[in-house]
Amino acid sequence: ATIHSGSEKILELLSGSQGGIISKFILPDSNDSQKQSADASNGGGGLEIQPGGANTRHPHQITAILSSSSLNTNSVSSIYVTGCKDGKIRVMDGNTHELKEVLEGHSNAVTSLTWILPQNESAKPWLVSGSWDGTAKIWDIFQNNNSSICIGTLAGHENTVSVAGLPAELDSIRKVVTVSAGIAEGNSIRGHTVRIWTLSDNGANNDITSKIVAQVSNDHSGPMRDVCYDADTHSIYTCSNDGTVKIRSAEDGKCIETLVYPGYEQPMLLSVCVVGSGATKAVVVGAEDGNVAIFSIGQQKQGE
Repeated sequence: ATIHSGSEKILELLSGSQGGIISKFILPDSNDSQKQSADASNGGGGLEIQPGGANTRHPHQITAILSSSSLNTNSVSSIYVTGCKDGKIRVMDGNTHELKEVLEGHSNAVTSLTWILPQNESAKPWLVSGSWDGTAKIWDIFQNNNSSICIGTLAGHENTVSVAGLPAELDSIRKVVTVSAGIAEGNSIRGHTVRIWTLSDNGANNDITSKIVAQVSNDHSGPMRDVCYDADTHSIYTCSNDGTVKIRSAEDGKCIETLVYPGYEQPMLLSVCVVGSGATKAVVVGAEDGNVAIFSIGQQKQGE
């Protein structure tokens, strides 16, 4: 996750560890004086461990992290959110790194986090969490000094759930895509499914109505491990243990193109994201063998 810290907009990179520690890196292209100050106080590395203090150390592995700076809006406070193997979600202050709130509801590790936005830019985003417990949960965490609440649960997934926000249809109808890891059937894993959901706001009832509007199953040959959305091409990207990335329509989830990890044997792909724009647009995947692969997709249009 990246955050913009304080009034001088310092760009920071946050990462979580297996030991439950959050590390903060001040990036090289940040404010020079702030970078020099951080380097001096940290032995020249620009790195701080547990920026909120010892009480913010997680009791287990940090398995997901998400910053409000990715929303590109000034309508919400600066925070970041972590998912942990203890099944809890922690909301942290983006400036002081202090623990603000702990969200409970999942019964297993929280491994995926995303924002979903309404069409109306003045409305607040919702947080979506995916878990090993086979569910995704929708959270309203910007309640003007009120405690955050879970406003919906998307159940029925096949083991681990990964999530990505999609563009809203209307002010009252938001969308999200979930992908599942599948269930063991003999010597194979089956049932891994892409689901596109609409989420309708019921107003004062503090809950939502969810509906699956499209789904695709078993077009990877192994469990899906991550999912992301690219607004420029209106496409969904999924990665899998089968060593491939599938580019999908964000309308029906169907595969448009398959990218294969280079090499004779394809490792399991654990993460996927899309970076850049235009001719520099690329898909970046992290593999279990410790390597990162970058696929150039510059100027690619949906369906081509």
